[in-house]
Amino acid sequence: MRGNRWLEQLFQDLSYALRTLRRSPVFALVAVLSLALGIGANTAIFSLIDALLLRTLPVHDPARLVAVGDPARVGSLSSGSVRNDLFSCPLYEQIRDQSQVFTGVFASGRTGKLTVGIAPASEASETARGRLVSGNYFSLLGVHAVRGRTFTAQEDRGSGSAPFVVISHAYWQRRFARDDAVIGRRITLNGYPFTIIGVAPPEFFGDIVGVATELWIPLSMQPQVNPGRVYKDRWDVSWLLLMGRLKPGVSMARARAEVNVLFPRILAERAGSSFSRDLLPSSDRMRVEVTPGAAGFSLLRREFSQPLFTLMAIVALVLVVACANVANLLLERAMARQKEIAVRLALGAGPARLIRQLLTESILLSGLGGALGLLFALWAGTALLRLVGVSTSAALDLHPDPLVLAFTAGVSILTGLLFGMAPALRATRVELAATLKESARSVAGRGSGARWPLTKLLVVAQFAVSLLLLMGAGLFVRTLQNLQRLDLGYARDSLLLVNVDPVAAGYKGARLATFPRELVERLQALPGVSAVTFSENGIFSGTESATMVRVEGFKSPPAGDPAVNYDRVGAGYFQTVGIPLVGGRDIGPRDGVGAPRVAVINEAMAKLYFAAGSPLGKRLVITGPPDVEYEIVGVARDARDHELRAAVSPRFYIPLLQSSGDLDVAPNFEIRARVPAALVEPVRKSIQAYDRNLPMRDVHPLTIMIDDSITNERIIAKLSAVFGLLALLLAALGLYGVISYTIARRVNEIGIRMALGARRTRVLWMVLRETLLLALAGIALGVPAALGSARAVASRLFGLSASDPAMLATATGILILVALLAGVIPGSRATRVDPVQALRYE
Repeated sequence: MRGNRWLEQLFQDLSYALRTLRRSPVFALVAVLSLALGIGANTAIFSLIDALLLRTLPVHDPARLVAVGDPARVGSLSSGSVRNDLFSCPLYEQIRDQSQVFTGVFASGRTGKLTVGIAPASEASETARGRLVSGNYFSLLGVHAVRGRTFTAQEDRGSGSAPFVVISHAYWQRRFARDDAVIGRRITLNGYPFTIIGVAPPEFFGDIVGVATELWIPLSMQPQVNPGRVYKDRWDVSWLLLMGRLKPGVSMARARAEVNVLFPRILAERAGSSFSRDLLPSSDRMRVEVTPGAAGFSLLRREFSQPLFTLMAIVALVLVVACANVANLLLERAMARQKEIAVRLALGAGPARLIRQLLTESILLSGLGGALGLLFALWAGTALLRLVGVSTSAALDLHPDPLVLAFTAGVSILTGLLFGMAPALRATRVELAATLKESARSVAGRGSGARWPLTKLLVVAQFAVSLLLLMGAGLFVRTLQNLQRLDLGYARDSLLLVNVDPVAAGYKGARLATFPRELVERLQALPGVSAVTFSENGIFSGTESATMVRVEGFKSPPAGDPAVNYDRVGAGYFQTVGIPLVGGRDIGPRDGVGAPRVAVINEAMAKLYFAAGSPLGKRLVITGPPDVEYEIVGVARDARDHELRAAVSPRFYIPLLQSSGDLDVAPNFEIRARVPAALVEPVRKSIQAYDRNLPMRDVHPLTIMIDDSITNERIIAKLSAVFGLLALLLAALGLYGVISYTIARRVNEIGIRMALGARRTRVLWMVLRETLLLALAGIALGVPAALGSARAVASRLFGLSASDPAMLATATGILILVALLAGVIPGSRATRVDPVQALRYE
C-alpha cells in the first residue's frame, strides 16, 4: 500500500508539473533549451569518447581479448631489429605455438597500398583499405561470414598458397550491389589474382577502431600483395599486431607474466640460428605490453584521447552555466509562487512533500532537456567532426548505445537535482502569516534588500566560468593561428603532393630506374606546373628515415641522439620545394648512378658539426656495413617538413637515383604550381594515362597535409571556441533575466526616483552599474581560475604563454561588453517607467 501510495503521489506530481509548465510556456521553453544545449554538448562529446575509447569490438565475448604489444602501432612497419611492441611473422608463430594462457593468438598487419582491379578490365582500378591477417583471425574473434566462408588455419600454411579474400559488408554493398554471386568472383590486388570467398557481417569493421577495413587477406599472401618487398619470413621486420583470447579462468596478470617470460626465452633460443644476435632489443626493451583488447587496436585512441577529455571538461563547465541559468529562473519563479506555497503549507502539506514536488518539476525539466539534448547530440557528433575536418567520422559509429543513453539519463537526473535543490529549499522557507496577508508584488519584492541574493551569486559564478572558457578558447585559437602562420622555410601554398608505388605495379630493373624521371617529365608538361621533383619520405607524409653517420673532422657524434634524419630526393628538389640554399648547390640531374656521391645538409646540421668553418667539400659517411661516403656540396635553410612544433633537427639530403641497388620505394612527387588545388584532377589523369595500374594516393595540396598534422589543435581550438561562446550566451541570458526581474521588483522605487526628478540617463546608469558590478565580480573570481587552468594546458600551447596578458584582456573586454549589452535592454525599459502608473500600482 505504501508503494502504491508513493507511485500515486509521483504521478500526481508529474501531472501537476506538466500543468504548471503548460501555464508558463516561455519559462519552460527557455529552461528546456538551455538544458538541451548543455546536456546535448556533453552527450555529443561523450559519444565520441565512447566510440573511440570505450566501446568494445562487435565480436564474441570481447572481454576475453588481450592485446599483446603496443595497440597504437597501427599501420607501422619497422626493420633492422626485433621489437617488443610490433612483431615479425616468425616471432608471432612462436608466441602462438608456445603460449599456454591463450586459446589462440591471431595477427593482423598492414597491406600497404592496395590497388583493386575488378573485371571487366574497362573498370578503373581503385584503392581499398585492407589487412593481412592470420588464418585464425575470424574464428578467434567469433565472426562468421554472412555469405560464403572466412579463413581457416590451412590458409596460414605455405607462401602464396591461399589467394583468397574476405570483403566487408559495406564494400560488398558499394562495389558489388549486394550481388550473391560475388562468392567465387576473381579480383586482382596489386596485380595478383584473388578469389572472394566470404562477406563479413555488417557490424564488423575489423580490429582497428576508426578505420573501416574493406578487405582481409591471409598472411601467407604477403609476398604477392607487396611484390618486391617480401618480409613475411624475416625476423628483423616487425609489422604485426597480436591479440589473444584468454583461456577460461586465466587472469590478465597471469597472461602478462607468461608473455614476458616467453618473449625473451624465444629470442634467446632463436638468436644466432634464426637471426643475428645484433638484432636483439636492449634489456630495457624486453618487456612486452599486455593490455585488455576488448576495444581493439587504435592509433586514434592515443592521438585524440587528451583532446576529447579536455573538451569533456569544457562542456561540463558549459552545463554548469546552463544549470545556473535554470536555477535562476526557478528562483525567480519560486518568489512568484510564494503565496501558493504558503497556502499549501497552511493546509497541512509538509516541507519535505513540497520539496519533492518541486524537485519533480526540476527533474521533468531536465528530462525534457535531456531528451532534446540527445537529439541534438545525434546531429552534433558528426557535425562537430565535420567542423574540425576530421575524416574518421565515417568509420566511427556515433549512434547512441546503452552506455550513451545511461550517461544522458544520469546527467539529466543529476542536473535536475543540481539546479532544483536550492530553489526548492528557498521556496519552502516562507513566513505564513506575512505571506498570506501580502499582495503578489509585495511577496515577490520581499528579500530584495539582500545585497547579494542567490540569483546574483549564480550570475557571478556564470561569468567566472565564462571567463575561464573564453580564456582557454582564446589560447587554443591563438595556438592554432600561430601554427598555421609559422614560417616553414618554404612557400606552403605552391605545392601539390602525390605518392605513387611503382613496385606494387610490378616495376623492376631498368623500368624501375627510369620511372621517376619519366613521370617528372610527364607531370612537368601539364599547364600551370612550373617544376616537379620527388623524394622518398615526402613532406608531412608521416614517414621519416634516420641513420648513423660519421662526419669528417669528428671521431664521435656530438652529444644527444647519434642518429641523423635524412631523405633521398630528386634533381632540383630545393628549387622546386622552395627551400633557399645558403651555400653551395642543389642536387642536379647529373647526380645519378656512376656520378660522385653528393649530399646537401641543412643549417642545423651545419651548426652542429661545422660551427667553426664551411662544410662545403667535407665528407659525410653513412656507417654500414658497408660505409658509404658522400661529399657535402650544399647547405640548405632549415625547413619544417615533417612537424610544426618541434625544433628543426639536423638533416641531410642525398640523391635517390644514386641508390641504384635500393630503388624499391614509393616516391612522393612534389609539384610546384600557382594554384595547386586546380591540378589535382589533371595530375590524377596524367598518372593514369602513364599507367592505369600504377597505385597512387594522397593527391593533395601541401596545405591540406599540414592541416592534417595539426588536427588535435584544430579540434580543441574550434570546439572550445564554440562551447565558450555558448557559455557566454547562456551567461548573458542569465544576467539579462536577473536584471529584468530586479527592475520588475523595483518599479515603485524607479517611479519615485523619476517623480523626484531623476533623469533617464541616471536611471539607465543605475541599471548598468548593477550589471557591471555583477560582471566585474565574476571576472574577479574568474581571473585566478583562468590562469590556473591555463597553466594546466600550457604544454598544448605554441607561440604564447599560459598567462598571455593580451588574451586575458580580450576575454575580460568581451565579458564586459556582453554584460553591458545584457543590461541595456532592461535598462532602457526602466527609463520608460511612468511615475504615475508606478505609484498607482499598489
